[in-house]
Amino acid sequence: MARTRVFDGAHLRATLIDLEVAPGKPSDRLMVTLDFRRVGKNDFDPPPRSSNFARKGFAQLSIQTRANDWFVNADTYALEAALPEIVARFGEVRLLGYSMGGYGAFRFADALGAASVVAISPQVSIDPQVVPFDLRYREDAAGFDPAVGDLAQAARSDLPGLIVLDPFVRADLRHARMLQRLFPQVELARLNFGGHPAIRPLREAGRAWTIHKAAAEADSVDGTIQAAHRGIRRQSRRYWQGLASKAEARRPALAATARRNAARLQAKGGQ
Repeated sequence: MARTRVFDGAHLRATLIDLEVAPGKPSDRLMVTLDFRRVGKNDFDPPPRSSNFARKGFAQLSIQTRANDWFVNADTYALEAALPEIVARFGEVRLLGYSMGGYGAFRFADALGAASVVAISPQVSIDPQVVPFDLRYREDAAGFDPAVGDLAQAARSDLPGLIVLDPFVRADLRHARMLQRLFPQVELARLNFGGHPAIRPLREAGRAWTIHKAAAEADSVDGTIQAAHRGIRRQSRRYWQGLASKAEARRPALAATARRNAARLQAKGGQ
């Protein structure tokens, strides 16, 4: 697969990982992925490539940021202006992003002409004036430009997709509901007690591929991801610990059962 740097800024990069579906015939399907937040991030990582997406016939565009800045920096508008030409040849563009990358997916969805989005535990903003309820990203928000980062300028009433979240992470649920006001066709896929990001139990069970499947197939809210979560949660220590914590005050018997299940899985070396 040929890799081509199609945008090269001081703060943002975009790398196209092309795919031929037949000799001399490049794919007209594109999956766009965006960096997630990483503690201590201060440089670009090698652009990721997914064999799952390649097998499904997708070329891949990796949008990366040098820092944990939510793609809001001096390069944002330049990348946004460049994206329509970068993706012009593709008849189908789909988006996948985790947390910070989920925000980025919504920020650039309009410029990319995206057909769908799957965002895992995304934010609508990190501006303290917009999301005073979320204290997790205050340090990262110090340089966040609220005008450049305002998703209202990229809102799309026709964009379908999924926001995958743990509804018991209250801040994530509030972000999701605010995102739905700007992107009303996007549905919520609730993975109870998944944490942040909400797919942690799926990842621990070796089922992270279900996220790629959902993104590639424009999955429904009752489809692949939630079915996979239902299938693995009884063997997830994280799930039972979350349930025990939530049930403690009002349903102590349920909480006790959940703690026993968590302890049993811990003794077996489970996640």
